[in-house]
Parts: sequence; C-alpha cells; structure tokens
Amino acid sequence: SLLFAFEESREQLVRNAAAWGFDFPGWEEEGLIRIVPQYPHSLTLEDHLVVMKDTIDEYEPTRVAVDSLSALERASSVRSFREFVINLTATIKHREITGLFTANTPTLTGGSSITEQHISTLTDSIILLRYVESFGEMRRGIAVLKMRGSQHDPAIREYEIDGDGMHIGEPLRNVHGILWGSPTHVDPELAAKFERAGAAQAG
Repeated sequence: SLLFAFEESREQLVRNAAAWGFDFPGWEEEGLIRIVPQYPHSLTLEDHLVVMKDTIDEYEPTRVAVDSLSALERASSVRSFREFVINLTATIKHREITGLFTANTPTLTGGSSITEQHISTLTDSIILLRYVESFGEMRRGIAVLKMRGSQHDPAIREYEIDGDGMHIGEPLRNVHGILWGSPTHVDPELAAKFERAGAAQAG
C-alpha cells in the first residue's frame, strides 16, 4: 500500500497509527506500506502529480491512499484541481490500482465542498462520515452515497470507535438533514408512521 499524506507529518501518522496498534515503521521495513508525506504548498499540482506518478511506478502498489484532496484543493485553483483529480484517477485506474481518497467538509457537521463536486463523478464509491448533534451529544453517522455496479444499504447509520475498532450500529431514523449539514430531529412516532407508509407503498 502507498499513502500520500498532505495533512500530517510522518511523525504524526506513525504516532496516530501506533495508538490503534498499527506498526507503520515495521510495515515499511517489511515493504508492506510506503508513506510519502508532502506539504501541499511545496509544489504545484502538476509537480505533485509527477511525483505521485513516479512513486506509483517505482513502488507498484495494489492500493493507493491520498489524505487529503482537500489539502491540495486549498493550494490550487478550481480548474487546476479538477485537472489534477482527473489525471490522478485515470493513472490509478489505468494501472488497476485501488484508490482511496479522503476529503474534508467545510464545517464540523457537514455541507458540500468544491472537492466533493469534483470527485463525485470520477469515483466508483463514496462513503460519507458526518458528526450529528443529538440532544447535547455528538454522534457519528456513516452512509454509502454511491457504489457503482453494486447494491448497498441506503441508511445513514450511527457508528462508534473504541479500542477494538469501528462498530456500525442502527440507522439514525429520528434525524433528517444530515447530508446537508443541518440535522433536525423528528418525532419518533411521526418517523415510524412515515416508515410504515413507505414500506406499505414498496409492498
């Protein structure tokens, strides 16, 4: 696996990974992973793309992760960023590599961004993570927005992260507006009524 990191330094990545029980230095020694941290403003997008292509050709990974596209978006114009994303995704697909790209939302609870608009049509799958404020507590939501060529669960589900990893729970049925970054609570009885009505129509 190959990780291009534009948000955090190598030291931060190694420290964060160790907290989850992942030995990045050991994996690098074994040739299982290669970490390439770069400062977004250190090069133009064109030069970043050249470095990434050369590294991919040299390392020949089966998986490539970019964290994050948002950091590169902030260091470029809209047009150059879109061209960069098109070229990078084409390179990865041409080499039959699995690509994972992260992108940040403009606010803590969500909202759309230029990054999302540019990558939505170029990717095969999109997984959305959101923070949801619920009665004075912050909860986490996860949803599969897109999975080309495959059926998927349309529900927005709550998830938790603990020492054993990530756990995906039940759908957030009493909250709507999560995708737009403005979650609103719905009366549970009313939500159940609409759910039953939808099930009846589907049947």
